[in-house]
Amino acid sequence: MESIRNFRPVGGQTSVDGRRVRSGLVFRSGHLGDASASDLEALAALGIRTVFDFRNQGDLDAEGPNRLPDGVEQISLPMADSANPSGLRENFAAFSAEELEERFGNGKAFQWMKEASGRSVSDPERSAQFGAFVRGLLAPGAAPVLFNCSAGKDRTGWAASLLLLAVGVPDQQVVDHYLETNQHVVAGRYGDLMMPLATVHEDYFAEQMRVLADTWGGFDHYWVNGLGLNDGHRRALRDLLLG
Repeated sequence: MESIRNFRPVGGQTSVDGRRVRSGLVFRSGHLGDASASDLEALAALGIRTVFDFRNQGDLDAEGPNRLPDGVEQISLPMADSANPSGLRENFAAFSAEELEERFGNGKAFQWMKEASGRSVSDPERSAQFGAFVRGLLAPGAAPVLFNCSAGKDRTGWAASLLLLAVGVPDQQVVDHYLETNQHVVAGRYGDLMMPLATVHEDYFAEQMRVLADTWGGFDHYWVNGLGLNDGHRRALRDLLLG
């Protein structure tokens, strides 16, 4: 993709029962506000039918609406950004080095992202939205689907993780997929101080799983009580995604 950050498929992993997650059905990315004409042609060639946009109004104001091929249905599920829950877009370039150090130095940026990652699975409203995402994915004719947020790493990252966990992909493979985001971060664009905000870390995922267990009592309970889904949804997701 020319102008869509962090675009990649969710597929190729192997579940605990030896089945493989199908490729070509589910994709993830950052926002599509800057999608080029060739990007739109590529999305059309992939047969994308439905796009789930997790961005909120602040994101849309800053980035613009997604640009999509004709005929693609878009479903908006506006979520607070884990890294930016206030929704305010701050111009970090306007801060002095001292101000940035005060805000993000001494491990504060890393701790902020770790705690924010945990909130992404503990918040009931957010969980209900992720449940709506799964139901939308399972709707007849919805796939192939693409889901996106702003950078395609936090809200989108957990959406991908929960799909893989739900169909029985082992944690390490889920983490490996999650960490692929770091391959898409432009080197030199962020200083060392800000890198924890621009990248993902296995500790962020570990915090999500810890908070999930503490809040919901494990993934199975999260599926039912957090996402509002049932065993039928889980079977349907496995039938859809596993070869």
